[in-house]
Amino acid sequence: MLDLTGLIAFVRVAELGSFVRASESLELSKAAVSKQVSTLERRLGARLLQRTTRQLSLTEAGQAYLQHAQTALAAARAAQDAVAGTQTVARGRLRVTTPMTFGLLHVAPWVGGFLKAYPQIDLDLQFDDRPRDIVLEGLDVALRIAAQLDASSLVARRIGGTHVLLCAAPEYLDKHGKPTHPSQLHAHACLHFSLTPLGRAWELQQGEEMVRIALTTRLEANSSIALRAAALSGAGIVRIPEFAVADDIASGRLEVVMPHWKFADLGIYAVMAKRAYVPAKVRVFLDYFGAVWKRTPGWRMDGYSAKSAC
Repeated sequence: MLDLTGLIAFVRVAELGSFVRASESLELSKAAVSKQVSTLERRLGARLLQRTTRQLSLTEAGQAYLQHAQTALAAARAAQDAVAGTQTVARGRLRVTTPMTFGLLHVAPWVGGFLKAYPQIDLDLQFDDRPRDIVLEGLDVALRIAAQLDASSLVARRIGGTHVLLCAAPEYLDKHGKPTHPSQLHAHACLHFSLTPLGRAWELQQGEEMVRIALTTRLEANSSIALRAAALSGAGIVRIPEFAVADDIASGRLEVVMPHWKFADLGIYAVMAKRAYVPAKVRVFLDYFGAVWKRTPGWRMDGYSAKSAC
C-alpha cells in the first residue's frame, strides 16, 4: 500500500535537509514528521535516512527511493492540477505569500471582500520578506517585488511596477536643507531598508550620470513601514517604494527629494509553480486583486490580465 503521507514527509526532509525545516514547511510537529518517515521505512523494510545528533544524510536506499518519490509526487500534483483545472467553482485552501509592507498596505485591506466574494476558498496569507521556496513549501502564489527576478523554473507574471523615491518630511528639509546631488547625502540622516541587494549603498541615475553612494545610515530597518514612520517624524531622508508613501506625498506629509535622480524601478510579480492547469482559486485571486490594484495609487499596472496570463 502506498504511504503518500510518509512519502511527502520523506521528500520534504530529504530536500530541506532537516526534520525541523520540513515540519515547518508541512505545518506539522517535528515528532509527527519523524513518525511518518519512520513508518515509511518500516513498510519499505529499509532505512532511508541516516540520523545523527549533528547530521542528516540519505542512505544508498534513500538516494534511490528519493528519485522515484519525487517523480511520483510530480505525477500526483499533475493529476490534482488536472482536476482543479476543470473546476468552475473556486474552492479549497489557497496559500499566498507576500512581502510585508506591500501585503499590509495593498493586500490585507481587501482580504475580507475577497473571502466574501469566494466563500468556498480558505485563504492562508503569509507576510514575509524572506525568499520562499514555493514548490517545497506548497505555496500557490508568491507575490514578489524586485528590479529583476532570478532565472528559475517558476512561472512569473509581472502585474505592475513602482518607482523608488527619496522622501523626507517638510520639517526635516526646512531644518537641514534639500540636497540637489547624491554626493550631498553624506551630510544627511539616511533611512535605509536593510534587505536591498546592494547593502548599505544607494545607486541613482540622471541621464548618463550614475552615482553610487556608500551610506552611513542614521536608521537601518527591514521594514518599510518602520522607515516611513521615522521619515514622517522628521528623522531623515528615506529610500522607499512609491506604493508605501503615495498618500503621504499627495497630502504633503512627505516631499520627494531630488526627483530628477532615479533609482531602478521595481517590478511587482505573481510567481507560481509551472503546471499544466492553473486552479480556479488561483485565477480568481489574481483577477480579484488585479482589479483592486488597478485603482491603487503609487504603482503602475502593466495591462495584466490573470485570465489571459494563466
